[in-house]
Amino acid sequence: MEAKVKWYECSGGTENDVVVSTRLLLSRNIEGFPFCGRMRASDRQKTLQTVLSAMEDENSMLAHAFSFIPLWQISKEEAVSYVERRLASPEFVSRADGKGIFVTEDESSSVFVNGGEHILMQTVLPGLALERCYETLDLLESNLGKLLPFSFDGQLGYLTQNPADLGTGLHAALMLHLPGLDYNGAVPRVAAGLSNLGMDLRSGYEMENQASLYQLTSRVTLGISEQETLYNLKSMAQQVLLQERSARQAVGSSLKFQDTVARSLAILRQAKLLSCKECMELLSNVRLGVACGLVQSVGYEKIWSAMLQVQPATLALLAGQAPDGEQEEALRAAFVNRLLAERLA
Repeated sequence: MEAKVKWYECSGGTENDVVVSTRLLLSRNIEGFPFCGRMRASDRQKTLQTVLSAMEDENSMLAHAFSFIPLWQISKEEAVSYVERRLASPEFVSRADGKGIFVTEDESSSVFVNGGEHILMQTVLPGLALERCYETLDLLESNLGKLLPFSFDGQLGYLTQNPADLGTGLHAALMLHLPGLDYNGAVPRVAAGLSNLGMDLRSGYEMENQASLYQLTSRVTLGISEQETLYNLKSMAQQVLLQERSARQAVGSSLKFQDTVARSLAILRQAKLLSCKECMELLSNVRLGVACGLVQSVGYEKIWSAMLQVQPATLALLAGQAPDGEQEEALRAAFVNRLLAERLA
């Protein structure tokens, strides 16, 4: 049976020239269980079994939609790959005891058990897709809530161990590609302005630093509705998009930039050795080239898919071996050569 295409290999959403992906996270705890920070090993197992029974309940539409991954049974390489592919956080995979992940085949929806909270639900889609993500997340939460009693207070909302998640428990994040603002050094100024409005703009993982990728995230969950969270994030994102596109106009029209895109494309198609850092920088250049109309025959999804799959652990899993040094760089170059050869021109 042919494997289902992953969400990051698909096109979709809007504002794709700047918005790489949309991610929504929803925290819930189960009434009658201690918070994760106070759990013993037996509590973790009981919580995990409770969620497992709910997710596999034959009367629920969730029963056959998710696969279960016991975190303690996977290799370190697989765990790191989940982080590289944005399926899980480094904090979640750092300790495996009593933890599990439920994930759909395309990896667009997932449920994490016994991380910072008992349950963390996640949906992620390409481009700007806040409404679609929320519809999926709301359906997931509604079905799980029919089978599990979530901890709730009439005044405070949904109760969480982390005070930052109290209230709706909803966090929304957009992955943005901001090479224009990076080039003119404006990112710190933009980030400071957003911080005053309850938003964070930061480059979290190393691969994001190498490719002008930034996460725009909502901070406030208490005293605000889910719809307000989404509206506020979308409004702030539109302002960042305007500034990024303005910065790109100055960069994209220069002969020097056009040469950079052409050279980046040639290296990606012909190189025999590529470090992860160099590969990410080159892919970022080509992505901006697509946005500026300099590269015509490739979709943004192809570049994002490449950015995720050339990461060390994910590349090793794809290759079926654990290369290092020059061997890893050779595998990365060969992978990108094949991926881009037929589509880029």
